Amino acid sequence: MIDLEQLYTIREKIPKNIRRIFPKIIRRLINKNYFKYYFLKTDLKDLPDLNYPEKGSLEYQKNLIKKFNHLKIQTSFMTCPHLIELLLMKFKADESFNFLDIGGEKIDFYLSLKKNFRNIKYFVYNQKSIIEPFHKIKFELKYDNFYIIDKSEEIFNDNYDFVNFGSSIQYFSNYESILKKITDNAKYIFFSGTHLYDSLGEEFNKNIIVKQVNVLPQTNYLYFFNRNKFFELFKEKEFELIFESKNLTDNINYENFENYLKNIQYSDFLFIRKKY
Repeated sequence: MIDLEQLYTIREKIPKNIRRIFPKIIRRLINKNYFKYYFLKTDLKDLPDLNYPEKGSLEYQKNLIKKFNHLKIQTSFMTCPHLIELLLMKFKADESFNFLDIGGEKIDFYLSLKKNFRNIKYFVYNQKSIIEPFHKIKFELKYDNFYIIDKSEEIFNDNYDFVNFGSSIQYFSNYESILKKITDNAKYIFFSGTHLYDSLGEEFNKNIIVKQVNVLPQTNYLYFFNRNKFFELFKEKEFELIFESKNLTDNINYENFENYLKNIQYSDFLFIRKKY
């Protein structure tokens, strides 16, 4: 009997031009019935070195700017569509504050922030290939209070009132080191689109590495985090959990993990430092 890993491996090896022979409705039915999982369990202990390869596009970013200038709203996808509303509950429109976007990749999010908070200072960090178009845009359009961080160690050079991990922390192999440092520099730390679970035993009492198979032909690897262990990183630094809620931007099927993990959730959650 073919197991899940073998089944998805076979699918990956089918050339795209062959898959496209089938009508879209047939492909959808096949995926719904046989390839209904986004993630597969692995036995890896560390994330691969070459993981989540992404390329930035100057043309794509400029199109987002054109749409924003025309519609006056952000049109790109976000794992937390209500993030601006959340910020409006914490900061005044004319307040000056530092916002760090780790994993930021959409220029119209910056434009939306500037529209709502005219004195915000926006810091963004991501892979070099994604950051490169931002440098060109900043130079051409003279964006103010727009700070591009090229090296991970430079993240900790400033203090931040709000740090945003938009479905990104699970792709960092050194996530513990990043969190231990950023908790010294931040007041609010927000995570969206992050996979949390409660462990059924000792084997997965910290994290588990899974293979992401819903974005073929690209294959990514990422962490699911043990909820209690992950939250301990913040409790040790005197942070308080304000809320955890289910992220509603996707309906992920976790049935293939039920023998290993419980209470798995695609989550959004916010921490605040008790003394800042």
